[in-house]
Amino acid sequence: MAVGTIFILGVISLVDVVPPLAITRTAITEAFARIHLYAQLSNKIPESLDILPKREGYANCTTDGWKRNLQYSVDSDGIISLKSFGKDGLPGGSVDDADVEVRYHTRDTEGRSIIADPRQRELMIAD
Repeated sequence: MAVGTIFILGVISLVDVVPPLAITRTAITEAFARIHLYAQLSNKIPESLDILPKREGYANCTTDGWKRNLQYSVDSDGIISLKSFGKDGLPGGSVDDADVEVRYHTRDTEGRSIIADPRQRELMIAD
């Protein structure tokens, strides 16, 4: 009986583990949702992730699956970028060490802001 119980507990604990890469992708998606919410509330892009509003029922996490802060930037074309440098924390790499980056447009093709537009339900992924 004890061996069966140990085996079942071991299987349950394996099922409950979320890989760091999945945590990272979720953190990036959630951070972008909060950036969009901030922009709709304040009509501007946040200067940092530290000032993002909290969302009820969400993790509100701005760290990757390896507990490092996501890298946040906005380029001169208004493209927001959130990035993790992967497991090793260094630029480049492959497999678990690979960078994870998602970029979103904040302007339409004519240069008008879309991030604070209430009709814009979600940000558009850039490349």
